[in-house]
Amino acid sequence: MAEYPKGPDRRVTSNILLAVITIFFAGIVLRLARSVFIPVLIAAFLAYLMDPLVVFLRKLRVPVIVAVIIAGVVFLGTFSVFSYILYDNSLDFARKIPSYQAAFVNMLTDAAQRFQLLTNDFFELQALDELGKIQIGPLVLSTVSSIANLLADFLLVFLFSLLILASKYSVTRKLLRSFPHKEAKKIAMVLLHIDNDLRKYVGIKSFVSMIIGVSSGVALALFQVEFAIVLGFLTFVLNFIPYLGSLFSILIPVLIALVQFASIGKALWIFIVLIILQNLVAQLLEPKLVGSGLKITIPVVFFALFFWGWFWGAPGVLLAIPLTTSLKIIMEDIPNLRPIAMLLEKMPRRRNPRKRKRSQ
Repeated sequence: MAEYPKGPDRRVTSNILLAVITIFFAGIVLRLARSVFIPVLIAAFLAYLMDPLVVFLRKLRVPVIVAVIIAGVVFLGTFSVFSYILYDNSLDFARKIPSYQAAFVNMLTDAAQRFQLLTNDFFELQALDELGKIQIGPLVLSTVSSIANLLADFLLVFLFSLLILASKYSVTRKLLRSFPHKEAKKIAMVLLHIDNDLRKYVGIKSFVSMIIGVSSGVALALFQVEFAIVLGFLTFVLNFIPYLGSLFSILIPVLIALVQFASIGKALWIFIVLIILQNLVAQLLEPKLVGSGLKITIPVVFFALFFWGWFWGAPGVLLAIPLTTSLKIIMEDIPNLRPIAMLLEKMPRRRNPRKRKRSQ
């Protein structure tokens, strides 16, 4: 007869089973309630985006509520002006996509026919005809229109972000009232570390993405590429998706420039400039600001993109890396979960052992 584990082994087995069941049911809840969780996560992201201004105002002895209102007004004003400019340009961009698509298919067809003449190998070009029939323009136009219809929902999300921003400064007082002083102080310190790391990550990542988006938009405008504002904003958004986002933020402007100018040379120059801008920020600026502690490994990046994309669709792809990094930050401050956070972390480069011996 098989013997069941007893003592500590039995407790470990039951804990593992309990963890698996908890994760399973948590996944079901997250899947079914995504219409609730996604706005809450976006509101939390906006709260941490405005938090540095609130911290600065608090150093000037401004009350929390007043600081939150000022940060909200500044953010909403900036967002409204930029959204109006971006929406107007996006509509024009969506209307012009069919002409871009037709010109791009014609270029591919012409290149394929020249290749056939050079190699005397004739093949059907049916795939290119099918590519020209894809209705990309109406799809982008409907997407832009649906985003405009979500402005009312955004106002609710924005108000909720202000509530999150205001309430997180009163958490310590509530903990001191609810728990014994020793336990409350311990919990407050953990939450303070998590809050500081999240503020650092969101602030630095948004700042770096803004630099890449603005510099790319300015470079495209200097090259007289159409819709440089839209492409710069697209670069800002895609920079939150490591590797794949950077790739698409370069390829899309290059393809548009290739169709617009019908010049491989000019498109190649734009490609080189965008590559240089991406690498200058990614290799020089971002590592100094972020450090290795807030970075995650490449396999985890791709797993997170596929998992959250399957879980929540397009919003999941955009939220995948910020959400995964935030979960890593939270796990680092919980002793039992710290080993998992270490597995997700991208290790820094090892120093030369000879240099270590010399320094010793």
